[in-house]
Amino acid sequence: MGTKKSIFVLLGLFFIIAGFLGAANGVGAETLKIKVSNVVTKGEVFPVGNVEEFRIGFVVREGVFVLENGELGSFKAVVTSEWTKGKGHSFLGYIMFIFGDGSAIVGTFQTGTVWPDPEGKVGGIQKASGELTNGSGRFKGIKGTQSMTGKLLKPVKGESAPKAYIEFILTYTLSP
Repeated sequence: MGTKKSIFVLLGLFFIIAGFLGAANGVGAETLKIKVSNVVTKGEVFPVGNVEEFRIGFVVREGVFVLENGELGSFKAVVTSEWTKGKGHSFLGYIMFIFGDGSAIVGTFQTGTVWPDPEGKVGGIQKASGELTNGSGRFKGIKGTQSMTGKLLKPVKGESAPKAYIEFILTYTLSP
């Protein structure tokens, strides 16, 4: 009887210690919801051979973001894309969120698509996902995923590219 009681006490202590260690190491995933407004600050588009409707583009998008708690920061994306006129396009690249305290989160777009808005209210609708690859400051050791949905405005006269509004969801853990 004493041996069974000792085993239960040891198991109980094991679970209590494991719980404290798990909490101390930040095992639980956290989520950030980020709203971004951005514009193309650099870019170039190249037609592909004789196929006038098909193009390859390289752009840098920069802007501002706001978190649910009101915290502001800077946003930057470096993107390569290919598209067919009137049918939308696919893209991939890197994103960076830079916070007011100097902390940063860097991630990728491995899959991204933009397609024309079927209702014609905006210039395009976009969706993408990717990985969070590294961070600095309070995000040092970050690992996780990001997903985004967004809308591209129709360019106004004189603009070379549309403005964008994007909502990101970052799910991540921080290594100790």
